[in-house]
Amino acid sequence: MYIGESLESPGNTASKKRCHVKSHDDYATSWKQTGVTPLGIGNRIRWFLRNTILTTLAALKTSGQSTFLTSMYCHYVFDDQIPEFEALIVELMKIGTFVNTDVCVDMLKGTKPLDGRYFHLSFDDGFRNVANNAIPVLKKYGIPAIVFVPTSFVGADLETTRKYCLDIAQYSTTIEMLRWQDLEKLLLLGFEVGSHTKTHARFSSISGDPDFMYEEIAGSKQEIEEKLGIECKYISWPYGKKADSDETSLSMVEKVGYEACFGAFRGSIVPRTTNAFAIPRHHFEVQWPTAHIRYFLGAKLRQAT
Repeated sequence: MYIGESLESPGNTASKKRCHVKSHDDYATSWKQTGVTPLGIGNRIRWFLRNTILTTLAALKTSGQSTFLTSMYCHYVFDDQIPEFEALIVELMKIGTFVNTDVCVDMLKGTKPLDGRYFHLSFDDGFRNVANNAIPVLKKYGIPAIVFVPTSFVGADLETTRKYCLDIAQYSTTIEMLRWQDLEKLLLLGFEVGSHTKTHARFSSISGDPDFMYEEIAGSKQEIEEKLGIECKYISWPYGKKADSDETSLSMVEKVGYEACFGAFRGSIVPRTTNAFAIPRHHFEVQWPTAHIRYFLGAKLRQAT
């Protein structure tokens, strides 16, 4: 995903050009460094209209629900985004309670009652700023979260990281990757680690090659378990849309021993109905206005049963 890629984010895809970052070790540490801004009068007008419409919709009163379970995820929290991230977490805590992945999956399966308003939080792509900036905020408020990592890029050097960010995950800049030592510390703090395959491979593109698919799905699980000494029970598939996975790949996920698999498409989690191997998640990024994030969450929450 490009930084700010989603059509649901202000200042979105208008600038997918790659900017050369000048920072410590040439990694982007600030959101302002990413250079993602709408280019051209047409894109600026489109951004302004979207922003106005979303702001208007977010201001409209909507009926709340007494119970829901919704999974949400983002990719990064840059150094200059910490206050906004903390404000978002505080705002969402007023709406519902955050649960870890085990509880989320138990509620999905119906083995634990959905008796309130619950959020599940995750981070994709394995960026180190999540450990440095997001985790301290989450620890402060007792919020659980799972970090899904592409294992081949954990601890990657600058050149490998640049290739991953620009050519594979298709970001607009280079962002430092988590290290295995960081993941060990996250576990000690009570957070979870899951797989995002080995090389950020698209499930639907590798399902025709059983050996490669096994290495990406099972190999990443095994590497996490060997490096961290834990059971890796959960995976999120890269790119995340329904079309980015298929029956063959999701069957492999279940076959090799994962307990659940998360996508990146919007939808409600309905107990005893939602497929545990295709769990919807709501995408957000910290730079989005909080009202807009609440709108996108709320628009789906109202569809839950």
